[in-house]
Amino acid sequence: MQGVICPQDSPDVWSVIECGQLEVEGSTDLDLLLPNGFLVTVRCSMDFTLAMLKQELFIQAKKLPLFNLLLTPSDYIFFTIRTDGEREELYDESRSIFSLRLFVPLLCLIEPEGNREEKELTHDIGLAIGRPLAEIEAKLSSEEMSYRMDLYRVSEQAVSNRGVVGYSHYAFPEEVSMADLYIELWYRSREDELANIDTNCVCVKIRKVIGVHASDAVANAIKELMQQHKLFIKEAASDFLLQIAGRRCFLTKDIKLTSFEYVRSSFENYRIPKFILRRKDIVMKDFTEPPSITKPSWVRAYESRLDRADEIAMKECSLWKVDDNLKLRIHSASHLSILDFDKIYVKASLYHGIDLIANKESTCVSPSNPRWSDGWIDFDICLRDLALSVQLCLSLVAVKQKKKEEYSGIGWVNIRLFDCNGKLVQGKFMLYLWPFPKYCTELLYPSGQVGSNDNRDTVRIEVEFEDYGCIEFPGVDSVCEYVEKLDVRSTRLPLSSLSSPANSVKEFLESLRFVDVEDLTDKQMEQLWEARELVAQYKPDLLPLIARCPLIWTRRSEFSRLYELLNRWGKIQPETALVLLDFKYPDRRIREFAVDSLDNVLDNDRLHLYILPLIQVLKFEPYGSCALSRMLLKRALCNNRIGHILFWLLRAELGQLSEVGQNLTKIYKRFALMIEAYCRANYIHLNSMLRQVDMVVRLTNLSKIIKTMKDNECATKHLQKELASYVEIMQNMISPLDISDSLGELNIELCKVIGSAKQPLRLAWTNPEPLARLHSETHQIIFKNGDDLRQDMLTLQVMRIMDALWKSKDYDLCLSIYEVLPMGRNVGMIYVVQNCSTLFEIQCAAKQLGSTFSMESGLINKYIRNCSENSKVYLEGVDRFTASCAGYCVATYVLGIKDRHQDNIMLAKDGRMFHIDFGHFLGHYKKKLGINRDRVPFVLTDHFLCVIAKGKSNFRDSHEYKKFKKLCTDAYIILHQRSKLFISLFSILLCMGLPELQKAEDIDFLKGTLCSDMDSNHAATSFYKIFEEAFSGAWSTKTNWFFHSVKHL
Repeated sequence: MQGVICPQDSPDVWSVIECGQLEVEGSTDLDLLLPNGFLVTVRCSMDFTLAMLKQELFIQAKKLPLFNLLLTPSDYIFFTIRTDGEREELYDESRSIFSLRLFVPLLCLIEPEGNREEKELTHDIGLAIGRPLAEIEAKLSSEEMSYRMDLYRVSEQAVSNRGVVGYSHYAFPEEVSMADLYIELWYRSREDELANIDTNCVCVKIRKVIGVHASDAVANAIKELMQQHKLFIKEAASDFLLQIAGRRCFLTKDIKLTSFEYVRSSFENYRIPKFILRRKDIVMKDFTEPPSITKPSWVRAYESRLDRADEIAMKECSLWKVDDNLKLRIHSASHLSILDFDKIYVKASLYHGIDLIANKESTCVSPSNPRWSDGWIDFDICLRDLALSVQLCLSLVAVKQKKKEEYSGIGWVNIRLFDCNGKLVQGKFMLYLWPFPKYCTELLYPSGQVGSNDNRDTVRIEVEFEDYGCIEFPGVDSVCEYVEKLDVRSTRLPLSSLSSPANSVKEFLESLRFVDVEDLTDKQMEQLWEARELVAQYKPDLLPLIARCPLIWTRRSEFSRLYELLNRWGKIQPETALVLLDFKYPDRRIREFAVDSLDNVLDNDRLHLYILPLIQVLKFEPYGSCALSRMLLKRALCNNRIGHILFWLLRAELGQLSEVGQNLTKIYKRFALMIEAYCRANYIHLNSMLRQVDMVVRLTNLSKIIKTMKDNECATKHLQKELASYVEIMQNMISPLDISDSLGELNIELCKVIGSAKQPLRLAWTNPEPLARLHSETHQIIFKNGDDLRQDMLTLQVMRIMDALWKSKDYDLCLSIYEVLPMGRNVGMIYVVQNCSTLFEIQCAAKQLGSTFSMESGLINKYIRNCSENSKVYLEGVDRFTASCAGYCVATYVLGIKDRHQDNIMLAKDGRMFHIDFGHFLGHYKKKLGINRDRVPFVLTDHFLCVIAKGKSNFRDSHEYKKFKKLCTDAYIILHQRSKLFISLFSILLCMGLPELQKAEDIDFLKGTLCSDMDSNHAATSFYKIFEEAFSGAWSTKTNWFFHSVKHL
């Protein structure tokens, strides 16, 4: 049909479109009104998009006066008047003129409301990410755009649900909860509090605080102040709250004081908890209600596009209505750079996780003409029986014909058969292959990431799937209906009516407690699946074993039953949930169940411990839109502490990816978009975050200059000079390392360059919080450029988990776990623990180096005694040393921490001993001249045992030694009983890229130290032998320490 050309003055032009008489091929004249007042007429085709129209308009506008008053095209949108008389802003510029259904042939170009604010926010978000947001937007695929929109919706929901007033304010830094004892409460006048003066504070002691609630302590303090100190306090007790002296932490929950970690830990370590009474109305001035999240233009454009897509969408067909097998056709390969082989073929296999379902191969062809004419490859698997997360693993294999044919993988690629919306992939695809890792000897790589290589200059293959139209995996309701029909045919008792499992079944399920899924026999898997109802009720933590049964994922009747059973599954432990988030468990609904379990079980304090591994898990997800990304963003926006650590760890990952040449890869964009969503919903705090980013950038550049200076004194002078030039930028801010700390004025005189290989910068600030003198008058931070601090952070986070497990069993082992935060590739910050020294510093201070390089056995004991005012304080110090020594002996043994010498073991003046610098773990040790220097499982020397035995010479026969040995064993067994937690944690961190955590053997080391395949009695016996080995091998530690002393003389 001939297209109709419509004159501009025809009154029926646009009504003709409404009647469907005008074809898309037609052309028309449009009047376009510019923001500077000029009207431009443009003749265009009806299939012109708004983007094309805007481009043409600006070409015409350049010829007119006042063009210099216009902004860039991206700053404007079109708007028109609809047929109902309402104004419509057109954000989606992919729309054609024909699709607009214009009432009159007129479009107006305007700057949308909030455009300037949006541009400023977009610019700031780009600074936070470290790359302009426009660069990322230009590279987004449709799936990534859908993920971005998903994050925006989560942000909207979190912002509307999170607390914004009072103590429930999401950014309020509360101290979270995890015998004649007393606490100190300090009071100051309203005038002093407003002026932040704490020199006139009055202190009262509140005794008998066991069982006392926070509100009672406040009321008692006010009563004491009025009676004892004759103060007139007009405010009621309910007008005050407690702040930890010297810290930006508050006690907000009206629960028992001993429920708070700070209070309990202080009492257990013979310290007095110190608080200051703060007036609520003054404190809450810093936590005003934030404005609602603004909707950016790209969201409006996306929503507009979705609305139109819904109108024209095809009717989707359920996968289970398609009666055909899965088929694949290989068309061609290209970009083969090396041709020193005789034949090539394509290997195609179906996997669920790492479990093989089906295996096929194409015919061999010549590499000089890599085209296939085989027709369709039939996998002999019905489409109905495809699980939601099954993936096709392809590889291009080279064949060399010698006496015996040699096969080598040229490249691999993995693709999911269902996209992020559950639609079956169909049609032709060009797949870009990844190179095989050096350590991979197989011809497929099912554990690799999903999707084509982001590098388009690589080997590629063209494949095709059969096209059935729009085919969708059935939803939850359809699955449940299907299971109900199955149950009608085979009667199944409801879970609630099941009797207790028979002893034989109980014994069978109990026997699986120490069994790895790889060791399960086919018969055991069948028995386990038959007992699934009992497992769901009595042994829910066996879900990882069931979820790895291959027989489930090849029949829809079986995986449908599992999906339905998940609705009734019992609660699982966090370690079980972590196991289910490993790449070996790809099923979307299983992973959603695991994420929901973590979300329900982990409060903010515990979630903080798992953020590092959970960020790594995001790399396993085939698509950005997943339950885990939504949960992490939601929790980050509802708690400022979680958000802070998430922001910096994501930024550190971006730094890692940028440095290894993976800019704008799928994972890079996934992390960058999460930072964007977080910053957009948290933009009231964005300036504070950008100040921290600016500090890190400046310190990174400064450290590079300092590394060129060999003289340490000159380097320190240069550091102080440079810091003085931008002192205002780096002070009076929240600490990037810990948002509970406020950094006051930069103390340049205390800032220096540490004389070591990486030349880290030691920085110091005053503590501006009230009564800082009771906590710490300065905050000192080490900025390090040159070491990957992710391993240190991981080690310390795992130690925090160990500490929490011990405390849950009433064991306080006095661990001193300091803050470490990676902030980019080989860049990060370390908190300086004050009032402590390395063992080498203590050794040097004792002036022993002048006569001998060996430490006297009683040196540490003498040091603790000299730091103690009296025998009571000394005995308290010995108790702290004993507890901390036990904790670090067990922790360093389990984690296989090596290279322990006098410079990475520290001692606080109150007796606490702790380890620093975790450059070698999981049994990876340093060698000297090919000799292993670390010959003991953990460090336990005479110096330590002398303190534990309170200076007795025959310490091995002492009661204290036996008590210490039992303490170590008890601490070890607590970790052994939760061995799956640690194994699952490290397993999902294999993709982190740490040099000493890359292969299965590294996880096997952890399994060995935790005796994961033993019961508690056998594990205790094993640890006894390890303990004796450490003690009897102390001579080798002392030898290492001797040579360390000689080297650093």
